[in-house]
Amino acid sequence: MNEKINILPVPTWNRTGVNWADAKAALPGESILPGKKEAYSGSFPSGIHQLKELPHETAAIKSGMGEALDQYIINTADQTCFLLADRNVEEPLIVTEYLDSSRPVSRNHFGIVAKEGSQLTVVQITRGDARDGVSMNLTQIDAKAGSKVRLIQIQLLGDKSRSWDAVGAVLGAGARVELVRAVLGGNVAACGSLALLEGTKSEFGLNTAYFGEKEQYLDFNDVARHLGKETVSEMYTSGVLTGKSNKILRGTIDFLSGAVHSVGHENETVLLLSSEARNRTVPLILCGEEQVEGQHAATLGRFDEKQLYYLCSRGMTPTQAKRLMVEARFTPVLDRLPDEDLRKEILECIERRLDSHENTPG
Repeated sequence: MNEKINILPVPTWNRTGVNWADAKAALPGESILPGKKEAYSGSFPSGIHQLKELPHETAAIKSGMGEALDQYIINTADQTCFLLADRNVEEPLIVTEYLDSSRPVSRNHFGIVAKEGSQLTVVQITRGDARDGVSMNLTQIDAKAGSKVRLIQIQLLGDKSRSWDAVGAVLGAGARVELVRAVLGGNVAACGSLALLEGTKSEFGLNTAYFGEKEQYLDFNDVARHLGKETVSEMYTSGVLTGKSNKILRGTIDFLSGAVHSVGHENETVLLLSSEARNRTVPLILCGEEQVEGQHAATLGRFDEKQLYYLCSRGMTPTQAKRLMVEARFTPVLDRLPDEDLRKEILECIERRLDSHENTPG
């Protein structure tokens, strides 16, 4: 089995260093013993039921991080949380994991089966820190016809830990899956998603925001694979890089034969606040069907002096104006969070990182 993760669907020159994740994001070694796969013991909103095992077709869904990571979590998970939604569930299910010295490893296997016409929101939050800490999530989503699934992942780890967040989804006719991510912590943070838009008029939405600092390594691999007719994917990523942080984003829209009249858009904006930070963005469109629309764009830059001047002319200090411009990059994610306290916590984390940058600018 290929142990590499976040593999670019179609490789480019190896010298660019983007064909797969860096060795820094390698899977934990055998020194970490397999977990007990204990079932999640929290409460569930009405309309969400816990399954003992995932249906075969759901368990076979692949994530965007690759087979090596998928099988690692399936085989060594500390906790499983398999969900079935059979109606419109208004209350979100919030699952929070903490890392500390007494529990430095958290490996979670999530499965979501959304029946036809059902709706649900699942929020996964990771907090805390531990020396050589490990946080790993695999989430497999089976969205039946007409269902709507929103998965929100918030990573707020300290700088001693590493995290991996893998998502795979299969969408039926008219289904919509929305993935919302805020990545703020960890000395290594790797994420990958794979959405298979099989059903006619199915939709996949991705909104990611990240803030890299110090020597943090961030690695993303997101793939929207269009198989059905009139399918839509919208993937948006926005981030800030300071210090000596290093980030790779691979964003792929893949139109397969038969995906007529499908549309795929991907866009990333990066605010670079340090001359020592490194950014690599790989937008990729693969096309096996003629009657489709695909667009990709990537923007990299520093603070816009005209925007700063405008905001300062309205009474803001330069520091206030810069903070507003940074926080605006997280707005698409913050606006989708169901909890006001969580929004405040993320904003406070952003402010702390900006303070740290301003005190030790790169």
